[in-house]
Amino acid sequence: MAPDRHVSERRRFVKLLGIGTGVSAGLPVATAAESHASDESQLPDSEDDGLITVPRETDFETTRSDIEAAIDARDLVLLETIDHAANAAEVGLALPPTTLLLFGNPAVGTPLMQDARSVAIDLPQKLLIWEEDGDVFVTYTDPQWLAARHGLEANATLERIDGIATTLEELATAQS
Repeated sequence: MAPDRHVSERRRFVKLLGIGTGVSAGLPVATAAESHASDESQLPDSEDDGLITVPRETDFETTRSDIEAAIDARDLVLLETIDHAANAAEVGLALPPTTLLLFGNPAVGTPLMQDARSVAIDLPQKLLIWEEDGDVFVTYTDPQWLAARHGLEANATLERIDGIATTLEELATAQS
């Protein structure tokens, strides 16, 4: 199990997003943010739910632009961009910058769904770019957590999961 500090950090993140606690598989999560943060006290809180949160040194718009360019430069398709802050503003509510990018590659995702159809609930891949108190973060679901959640165990599938993990970390930290 992750240290208690990470559990309380994850709970705060979920509250910040306003999505409640949801269901957790209770699996340990290694956060990429640990290796990227010089000051871990800046990391947000959330529940132990398989999320990896990476703090960024760039502002929100630069982070979004860098990540969109990195997605475009790879064999990935940006399927949808959801601007939650703009949607909130349309109903008279305030929300700091919060944008969800949905993207994927059917050649990568389809074999996962062939191994375990339930993984389709977690595809396409998503990166959440968000700002809190002037700090910018990128959050995504740990592919290792997804593999455990959906019982993906074949060697070829686990190699694919490792590749997805590398790609997601590279996207989350992309800079132009």
